Amino acid sequence: MAFTTLILDAPGPPLLFEEVDRFLALGLVVTLNLYYFTDKDGIREHYGERIHYTEINGHDRQAFMGAVMLAGGYSVFKTRLNIPIEGELIRNAASPALPTPLRAIAQAGTGVNHIDRQAAQQCGVTLLNTPGANAIAVAEYVLAQALYLSRDLDHYNAETHKGCWSKGTLAPGLEFGELTLGVVGTGSIAQEVARKAGALGLKVIATGSERFTDQVARSLGLERRQTLEALLREADVVSIHVPLTPLTRGLFGLTQFRQMRQGSILINTARGGIVDEAQLASFMTAFPRHIKAVAIDTFALEKDCFHSPLAGVGNAQLTPHIAGTTTTAIRKASRQIVDKIHALSLAANAG
Repeated sequence: MAFTTLILDAPGPPLLFEEVDRFLALGLVVTLNLYYFTDKDGIREHYGERIHYTEINGHDRQAFMGAVMLAGGYSVFKTRLNIPIEGELIRNAASPALPTPLRAIAQAGTGVNHIDRQAAQQCGVTLLNTPGANAIAVAEYVLAQALYLSRDLDHYNAETHKGCWSKGTLAPGLEFGELTLGVVGTGSIAQEVARKAGALGLKVIATGSERFTDQVARSLGLERRQTLEALLREADVVSIHVPLTPLTRGLFGLTQFRQMRQGSILINTARGGIVDEAQLASFMTAFPRHIKAVAIDTFALEKDCFHSPLAGVGNAQLTPHIAGTTTTAIRKASRQIVDKIHALSLAANAG
């Protein structure tokens, strides 16, 4: 039985070529989805018949499923941009009646909340991901936003563009060494944020699961806070680094916004849905400057469905899920996930 990988949303050239070349160097059979590329002809010309091609809108559920069924299935769906892979698709794609039933879903990144994990488990479909591959990139984004927002540079930039010499219109900002960063979560990205923040002189406090003890905190150079409420009351900058689960959905709502310090900053690079965007927009409108500013990189609705109540809200920096998007992070995640797919193919062939 052939072992084939459907690359749903590869990065653009030249990183595309690095990824596909690695697949080919490892002897893997790939089908490249050209839907998201503008230079489709150039890519076809570059690879010719060495790979297969398809054009699938990953956000069109029925078209996605139809294309998979028509192709006779794929061993692996490889994705990087959180295309929804839902239960019905998984169950159909994993059907033993297909010439090539689905064996794995491979995410070049950390989060897999866009995948129906229960359906995958029930169907014996393995989930592969690359935790920590983009940790440095996300940490740099967090600190860049913290620096930018704590000094009110967004305000001064806008005023200067208007021709207003607005120096002195706001209270002077604090230096980084005077700020306390509160990290919500203790995974690889949170730890990288804490390391970089500590190197810049910030005091770093953190809260996490029950396994995050005082001893673990000290080993990471952090100060532990037992509850989210305690952290929010002390932190000047709050950075969220927890997965989206039933327990963390809506973790930040009106109660938490009220608990935050006057003039504090909120940054979310984790997952949309952890912060209630509608409640945050209402709170920032009703109580300007209680939360000095927010930087939101992930949303409940993204890509073709993007919509957020925060759009147009003053002091809200909104970016399209790009915190972990650097050349190095994409390359690292790509290499790791291709190697994991290769290892899975060897195990499948050996079996």
